[in-house]
Amino acid sequence: MQKQIFAALGLAVAAAGAQAQVLLSEGFENVSTLSGWVMLNNSSPAGAIGPWFQGDDSQFTAQSGADTSFIASNYNVGAAGGTLSAWLITPTFATDKAVDIVFYARGAADPGYFDQIAYGWSAGGSTPGSFTMTAPATVTTNGWTQYTVHLAAQGAGTTGRFAINYAGMDDNANYVGIDNLSVSVAAAVPEPSAALLMGAGLMGLVGWTRRRMAR
Repeated sequence: MQKQIFAALGLAVAAAGAQAQVLLSEGFENVSTLSGWVMLNNSSPAGAIGPWFQGDDSQFTAQSGADTSFIASNYNVGAAGGTLSAWLITPTFATDKAVDIVFYARGAADPGYFDQIAYGWSAGGSTPGSFTMTAPATVTTNGWTQYTVHLAAQGAGTTGRFAINYAGMDDNANYVGIDNLSVSVAAAVPEPSAALLMGAGLMGLVGWTRRRMAR
């Protein structure tokens, strides 16, 4: 009977510890070798450098891994008096099931400046107009902040892309970093009735064993 109890407990632990299916995972160890990503500079007017580049550990270090293993942008993607719009767009991923998108962001802590990002998704398009975006919001400067975005299932055969836009006024901006972006199939939530039945079954097995031991 003890084997049956342990087997039931093992099933419960296995269900709780199941790993989500990862569709995309990028730590930005080498920005120059990124494949399938789209980087656009829609700043007005555009500056002298590309929209995204390898992180600089003199500004801050990566959220994890090697010190420079993050992707960054700064005010030089625009021009003085202009508006920033540097787009970082993921490769396509399946959206037939609900997905969770996680990434980390932070800004450099130079007094008098702040950095803003917006983020959103498209149904596979890679142009700025194809994305549904949040309003730009200021990123923290005292450490990496985790962002988690949940996207509902879009139907059989569908795909999507996720974008981060470095936005705001060039004169106010400084330096922003993005790290450890992942897209995973959202974990299924157990049906309440099934969870209750599993709990009742385990309690019943334990209770039956106690009655046997008391005889």
